[in-house]
Order: sequence, then C-alpha cells, then structure tokens
Amino acid sequence: MPRSSWHPGMRALASVTIVAAVCGASAACATSHATDASPDATAPAPHGRPNLITHDELATVYDRNAYQAIQALRPAMLKDRGATSILLDTPTRPEVYVDGMYYGRFSTLQQIQASDCWEIRYLNVGDATIRYGPGHAAGVIDITTKH
Repeated sequence: MPRSSWHPGMRALASVTIVAAVCGASAACATSHATDASPDATAPAPHGRPNLITHDELATVYDRNAYQAIQALRPAMLKDRGATSILLDTPTRPEVYVDGMYYGRFSTLQQIQASDCWEIRYLNVGDATIRYGPGHAAGVIDITTKH
C-alpha cells in the first residue's frame, strides 16, 4: 500500500516506530563503545599528564628500575611505535636521555633505578626533534635525576 494512502493513525505509528529504532540503535552503539574499552586504556593518568611521571609517583615504585616504574605507572610510554621507514633501520621504541645527555637505546631503562629519578617524561617525535635534534623517530624517554 503506498504511503500516500495511509490514514493518520498509520503515519503516527510509522513515525513512532522509526524514532524508537533510531533511539535504540544509538543506545546500543553508545553501550558497545563503553564496554569495548578496558578501564586501564581509558583511565586518565594522575594529574592529567599521560607523558609525565612525577617524583611523587616514582616514590611509590622506588625499589624498581625505570623500565618497571614506567610499566607500572604509564605503560603507554613503552608502546612500540612500529617501523617508520622501509629503507632505514630506525628504532621502533623511544631512545633514552638522562639529564639532557644521550644514555642509550630503550633497553638501558633497566639499568636506571627509579629511586634515582626525579621525573620521567615521554617526548613525541616532534618534541624530541626540537630538544635533541632529528633522528628520534620513536620519540624519547627523557629522565631527570635527583642529582
């Protein structure tokens, strides 16, 4: 039956059905997004600074090395950024700087005690290039010590 021949009651019922379907679909989408994310992935870092671990936070993990401290407090800093070039052998993980000096590759974090650190900061590629020059495709873990 063509819609033009529907009587007013049928039009109202069709409108209510469409509105209910749209609302139901919207609610289902909102619910699925909320349940897909794990609490750790969506929880904001303390003080709203996901790229900084402060002295106060490091005090809670003073008996660990820097790698373990980052793993416990800001695991996203340890994320592998993936290859940035098919031709060059660029690191896929951040390089490490301590007190403004190059310290080594990512694995050297295990040689630094968390108790010696004042703060640990992740610098993305742009910030790392500004501070330390080009060649930090995966960013930098920048550690300031207490000394």
